[in-house]
Amino acid sequence: MPTRSKWPLTCTDAPSATCDLGPEHRGPGAGVSTVEGMTADYAKRERRLYDATDEPRGGVLRVVRRGRGPVQVVDEHAIVHETPTLRARVLARGLRLVVKPTLTLLPFNDSTMRFMRRVDAMTARGPRSRYVEPVEYRLGGVRVEAMTHRFGPSSEMTVLYFHGGGFFSCGIETHRRVCERLALATGGTVISVDYVQLPEGAVADSVADAVRAYEALLDETDHPGKIVVAGDSAGGYLAMKVAEVATRRGLERPAAVIGFSPLLSLDPDRFDKGVEQVSRMNDAYLPLRKIRVVRRRWLPESSEIEGFDSPLDAAELIDSPTFLVAVEDEILRPEVEAMAVQLAARGVEVETHLWRGQVHAFPVLADVLPEAREAVRLAGRFARLAVGEDVEPEPDVTTREGVREEPIVGEIVPEEPQGGEVLDGVVVDGVVVGEPVSATPPAAAPPRAPAPRRWWQFWRRS
Repeated sequence: MPTRSKWPLTCTDAPSATCDLGPEHRGPGAGVSTVEGMTADYAKRERRLYDATDEPRGGVLRVVRRGRGPVQVVDEHAIVHETPTLRARVLARGLRLVVKPTLTLLPFNDSTMRFMRRVDAMTARGPRSRYVEPVEYRLGGVRVEAMTHRFGPSSEMTVLYFHGGGFFSCGIETHRRVCERLALATGGTVISVDYVQLPEGAVADSVADAVRAYEALLDETDHPGKIVVAGDSAGGYLAMKVAEVATRRGLERPAAVIGFSPLLSLDPDRFDKGVEQVSRMNDAYLPLRKIRVVRRRWLPESSEIEGFDSPLDAAELIDSPTFLVAVEDEILRPEVEAMAVQLAARGVEVETHLWRGQVHAFPVLADVLPEAREAVRLAGRFARLAVGEDVEPEPDVTTREGVREEPIVGEIVPEEPQGGEVLDGVVVDGVVVGEPVSATPPAAAPPRAPAPRRWWQFWRRS
């Protein structure tokens, strides 16, 4: 059951908690004691604010203790995953204790961005999938890397993937493993886009690269109606912008949009997202105060984004089936739920998954978390259904080139008992293959005596 906080928080319609003294308390010489007046006003405001939580109203933030009770949802059709694994809990705790304080104290400048790119390059030195064949080339002048199953794609779908990183970190290398797993889950071709980021370009330049790659893919592919755009965090922002701009320009709309903790507003710290916020924002590693600093670099005065700055304002222009993943207490959850509600109200097919105990954009950690692998699998299934393909079982390896299937011809025959034993075997090419089985069960072994207590085993009885 939701618990009412002692200090309720509100979005927009609750009374302000700032001190607003009456005229009798605004200066020396007032007829009433300033201290007594301040105390009375403070008590009155707190009582009014506390009583406001007794009545459920639109726009009120009902604070719920993290991890207590069922996950509170805004979208009644959302699919909730409430039980995190031990590995997920340990990872979230480690990021909260180490990474979040570091990001909070780290200054955001060009030197910091170059340092984070060096860290990304070191973390990307992992093993690659032996089942995926990568090909690097340029798509519409943008560097991309295409990944398909080395036996060839089993689907005509193409997934255009945009990596996350706040528009200033990460790249194709850091998100290669999730793209490989997405290629295996969908059976199609996954193209990871290396769009321009800070400090070389602003968000408007990133959007231009994403749209340019999508337009070039429409011209090159044989199946333009089976293109799925996907991304995590900032990459989810670009996926939504591609769907919006495609509608504005009259292009073939994406067959589906996949967003793993997508950034749907360039003001993620604002509360007025049009939905009731039902959980406290307590992101595992994204500091809220740092986003306000990064926003100044996202939207410089000299740049202009095509269409709306925030995809949340462009829900009327997005008609593609949408798959969304969010975490219970992450910063971006309110806008993800707001987008899901808006799209569903217009009749757009939406599948939303809410996970408890995970970190922001956790599907990228598919090599570490079983929940991430499940999220990628669900996204692949949604994409196959969106492009009109059946969700098939795992491919039969015997149908691949160079693999033969040789049946074994034989029959099971009973053998006559000899010497109190029965042979339970299989006759293959005239030879009995099997082991003699005794007709009587073996006698149970006698129980072993307990080992004597050692001098250091103080908890055992002698």
